[in-house]
Amino acid sequence: MITTNWHTHTKRCGHAIGEDEEYVQAAIQAGLKTLGFSDHAPYLEPLPSERMNYEQYPEYLQSIASLKEKYADQIRIYTGLEVEYYPDQWEQLSSYRKQLDYCILGQHTLTFDGPSSYQIQNGDALMRYVNAIEQACVHGLCDYIAHPDVALWTYPVMDGSVRAAAERIADISLQYNMPLELNCGSGVYRGLKEYEDGERYGYPTRAFFEVFAEKQCPVIIGMDIHDPQKFLTDLYLERALSVISDLNCNVLYDFDLVQAAEKRKREFY
Repeated sequence: MITTNWHTHTKRCGHAIGEDEEYVQAAIQAGLKTLGFSDHAPYLEPLPSERMNYEQYPEYLQSIASLKEKYADQIRIYTGLEVEYYPDQWEQLSSYRKQLDYCILGQHTLTFDGPSSYQIQNGDALMRYVNAIEQACVHGLCDYIAHPDVALWTYPVMDGSVRAAAERIADISLQYNMPLELNCGSGVYRGLKEYEDGERYGYPTRAFFEVFAEKQCPVIIGMDIHDPQKFLTDLYLERALSVISDLNCNVLYDFDLVQAAEKRKREFY
């Protein structure tokens, strides 16, 4: 079991369950020493079932701050958000960046109102996804890339475009010292899926992590928790680790993301 998790949601996003304190209590029970909350970033335009409403954001900050104080002698708690790169939301994104302990990038859509990164099925769209990741790093908006292979959720076959995308993401990671996440969330929760070239998890995908291992990109394990009970099982962690079995991945256990975030913010802001 890992002892640090930076990727934790709350029920405010509309597709998670449980109270904030239940997440903290379950994390402590599971033996975690560091817990980062990174719920889906709110924007002025609401998107029910996908992210918290903007009006909920102050209460999110207050709740996590209160739990940080209450459980200070048992676990380190930090406040972040999972953001996307949307140029038309620059003012909001930069505000979050300055205010929070850290931000992670989970590029769920290619633009603010779609299309979805879960519906990418050709190389051109895949490269648009990679371009968004690069721009987030260029502008210092994040501290690691969550589920970098989420764009392969419906991608039919591990072709040359997949390899090219993986190589570009790896180069971005190295250029900006940006860790890439081995995600233990929905991609493995739902089990193996059938694709044109065989069975695999929606993500993480071995095709991407083969490249990340070759180039020795920094990798962080993210549990992507939407239910506090998921802290209490190693099943999904084991599934994710099985994807990279026998690869020489540069996994950063117990990486201090907040310290890295402070350094990055000084550079950009």
